[in-house]
Amino acid sequence: MKKYIFLASALFVLIAACTNAPERFRYSAEQINSLALDSTLVLTPDNRSVEIVDVNSFLKPQEFNLEELIKEIKVVPLETTDESLLDAIYKIIVTDSNIYIHDRLKGGGVAIFDQNGRFIKRLSHGQGPGEIYRLYDVSYDSEKRELVLYQHPFLLFYTSNGKFIEQKRLPFGFYNFHVIPDGYIFKTLDQQGNGHLGKFKDHTLFVTDKNFKLKSVALPFYFNNINYGGYNYLYHNYTFNITQRFVDTIYQYTSTTNQLDSKFVLDFEKKRLPDKFLEGSMPEFRDAIKNNNYYYFLGEYLETEHQDAFFLMNDYIGFNTIIYRDKKSKKLTGGTHAIYDSEKQIPSIGFPVSSYRNYFISLHYPSSSDSLLFNSMFLSEKDKKIIANMKEDDNPLLIFFELMDF
Repeated sequence: MKKYIFLASALFVLIAACTNAPERFRYSAEQINSLALDSTLVLTPDNRSVEIVDVNSFLKPQEFNLEELIKEIKVVPLETTDESLLDAIYKIIVTDSNIYIHDRLKGGGVAIFDQNGRFIKRLSHGQGPGEIYRLYDVSYDSEKRELVLYQHPFLLFYTSNGKFIEQKRLPFGFYNFHVIPDGYIFKTLDQQGNGHLGKFKDHTLFVTDKNFKLKSVALPFYFNNINYGGYNYLYHNYTFNITQRFVDTIYQYTSTTNQLDSKFVLDFEKKRLPDKFLEGSMPEFRDAIKNNNYYYFLGEYLETEHQDAFFLMNDYIGFNTIIYRDKKSKKLTGGTHAIYDSEKQIPSIGFPVSSYRNYFISLHYPSSSDSLLFNSMFLSEKDKKIIANMKEDDNPLLIFFELMDF
């Protein structure tokens, strides 16, 4: 849990740096014309199939038994070398061949491992061709098998193993992005220097083609005084999902039809942070979340084939809450503390940080207490040997875990 508190603080600094300098880069008339704003569509979310997820029963410190839901666990150690050492991890992307780690090193770095965790390469820092600095986000183009990085004001393209291909200058600012089959989705936190978009400047979701022609916009956002948020607002495993900080709706985008649907609405009205604290100043917001038992949704959400996971925050109680939802039965489970068998059958994996196919992915940092895992019925003998050989200053292990239907 301490890791999540630390990460949230680190991300606030990153977000503030990103949003406090919106006019640093200017855009030429040619770039603005390339957006084709006259033909840009405004997408209105379709609410007809939205599901209300009632999470009011989880609004308190409570334990939940994750162990009884575990179907499978796999361990992937991230090789530790002088070159592969990782700083605080922002994002994990798992593909059929590689694992990409976006970490905090030198203001934002990328380390590449194969699927077994063997170190391949760390992208060089600097300002030369293919080198990175002040890296904001990372995505993967599964059709072209290319790694794509956002370094304002460019997208940088690499082969799957990290060989630089090219860079393309962007005609607007944003925070997160994701490659889609015929273009890109971009997610901003606020205007982010996008005054040149005119009537579209307050929208936070942009859909473009591969040449950054602005096809569609959506999701205007007005809480611009509060520079506080999570790290990721775009998610893709089985579907493309979009979230917003302090907005309790999770959206789903379908690229083939250019359609935006409201997928879930989280209902936690009993202790929901009132909008009045989002419309005021940053000091008022900080006082409100520190001194009142309010919950709020920063947009952190994960999905596997069979389950969803929603994350709520509460600064007053000092804990995050995770709620797992079974897609078939629509049952919920979760809480603030995942409890495990006294024999410690599984690592501390209750709060995953990524997902891949059927698996949620958690980080596990080696410790002296790992010897308790050697009798686990969930871990293979191979994985137990991996854990036994880990040192406390090694890179973390990735724990892939699949849940049973519940």
